[in-house]
Amino acid sequence: MSVSEQKTQRTLTLNFEYANHYWPVLGEYPIRRDIMCGIFELLAKFFEKTSKLIAIRMDLKMRTWTPDNQPISQFFKRFKKKLIHHYGHCYNGYIWVREQDTAATQHYHVAVLLDGQKVRHSQTIKEMATALWLHGYLSSPKHPFYAIHRSQIQRFQALIYRLSYLAKSVTKGNRSKQVKDYQISRSIRKN
Repeated sequence: MSVSEQKTQRTLTLNFEYANHYWPVLGEYPIRRDIMCGIFELLAKFFEKTSKLIAIRMDLKMRTWTPDNQPISQFFKRFKKKLIHHYGHCYNGYIWVREQDTAATQHYHVAVLLDGQKVRHSQTIKEMATALWLHGYLSSPKHPFYAIHRSQIQRFQALIYRLSYLAKSVTKGNRSKQVKDYQISRSIRKN
């Protein structure tokens, strides 16, 4: 958690039940339970593999609309190769959601999860991602970087809250039925 986050830290309302515990999620939007539960499952799998996690939130904007999710699929294929080249084999996972409201093109909200034993800072990852996103431009929300040890429950809650934005139900569904709204890596791979 950065110093600025600590200064502006607020009490989070525990308003989402998962595995007999209540967790903080965004309250201003309806949350898709399937996405939120997938996020919890991915984080649990990650902490089974490593004690430290680095999470990075990014937004990938498109120049032109596409009827499928090939741009994000191509991005992650190249991104994983670049991770191997730079860090060697390290645990990684991801979450992406496709959204489109009134804009002419879809955009993607992304969270990348990496092994905190190998990756120390988000700037290198952001630079890699920016170079590899060929379909528009990449931006980051405020405080996009989380470094968490599995024992740090407050930081974990802050990450859950941040990732709940990806699970909001508004702006999803503007696509054909055979195209996914989201994808969560099924397993944590050591590339």
